[in-house]
Amino acid sequence: MLSGNALRHQIILPQQQKFYDYWRSKCRAGSFPSRRDIWPEEIQAQLPMTTIMERIEPENGAERRYRHRLAGTGYWNLYEREIQGLHVDELPIGCRVDYWHRVLDMVIDTRKPYVGVTRPNTPNGSHLALFWARMPLSENGTDITAILGYDHLVKMSEVADFMPAREKVVA
Repeated sequence: MLSGNALRHQIILPQQQKFYDYWRSKCRAGSFPSRRDIWPEEIQAQLPMTTIMERIEPENGAERRYRHRLAGTGYWNLYEREIQGLHVDELPIGCRVDYWHRVLDMVIDTRKPYVGVTRPNTPNGSHLALFWARMPLSENGTDITAILGYDHLVKMSEVADFMPAREKVVA
């Protein structure tokens, strides 16, 4: 659950590391933080690309859905509209809906934070890489009730600048 810090060492971008460290600082005595523990003034730099999502349990055999309970203003650049209140499957991301449902399900089902990188698959994001982090939130410290997210966009032409240096072979 919250033991160890191996995930932090896998995070490439300093912005993601800082956000992950913030989330970890809110974990107390082996318990997950709640939405009330997340203070906007403490994450001002990341706030435009921060989300809080909740899983909407299915009714009458429908599939699970995820709704953006909170979404920063930076998402306007990707979607050209407000996404707060929208479900993931209502966004113009095509085949990425299944990807995001799997990621969000993993956060809730395994009760662990996850990080990764993908393409946004939006009309305004085809030239970008989206470095993401998703961390569980809990109102009672154990049951996952929401997911805290942070995204950082990087131009595809600059992605190599963030990757570990490759060994050079000189003949």
